Amino acid sequence: MLDAIALPALGIWALVWSKICQGEDARRAERQFLLVLVVITIVTLRTVINCDDVWLVHTMTLAMMIVGALAIPNQDASVAL
Repeated sequence: MLDAIALPALGIWALVWSKICQGEDARRAERQFLLVLVVITIVTLRTVINCDDVWLVHTMTLAMMIVGALAIPNQDASVAL
């Protein structure tokens, strides 16, 4: 159950944190977001390969993180530089 709740919460938190931070914190938050995105991707692949019960939850979390990273604008324009 922890796998089904903690990882999606961590992923959404990393996305939101990377979008609301400014300055040097924004750069650090972006790096943390990318690290969490890689972890969620690996866990999602593992759950899909093993046909675990939470595969849909992890797949939706991964999709929300990818779409959210592209659709939600950053607060700090200097992150893209």
